[in-house]
Amino acid sequence: MLYERFVVLARHKTLHKRNIFLQFVGVIAIWSLLLLAPIIHLHFYLYQLIYFSIYDIPKIRFKDYWVLDRWDLHKLTIWQKASCVYCGYGNALTAWTKAVTNQTEVYSCAIKHSTHVLGEEHEKKFFPYDKFR
Repeated sequence: MLYERFVVLARHKTLHKRNIFLQFVGVIAIWSLLLLAPIIHLHFYLYQLIYFSIYDIPKIRFKDYWVLDRWDLHKLTIWQKASCVYCGYGNALTAWTKAVTNQTEVYSCAIKHSTHVLGEEHEKKFFPYDKFR
């Protein structure tokens, strides 16, 4: 616990030594995704609603990927809690869109890639690539 606190304090001091302009640019870079994330979310929601319904593909629930447990931490400021919600949403959205895409691949194109690809563990039961050459 003491070590963790030391690392957080050391990191905090390092951040204050950085140029304020670079900190501002970093904040804009991170929070600018807040504009795009809901559009991506809506797109994948509608995609799933339409495509998965037509072909009776089981839908992937977003709420299974988003956890809001850090909001209950009393030692965090409101800004830190908001950041945790934002990061949690971003990670959940990324994982959910990956799961929706994987589900599409399982039901639409169950052929393995020619080489192993990270994040494609769902391909284990797919047909071998060489059978389709």
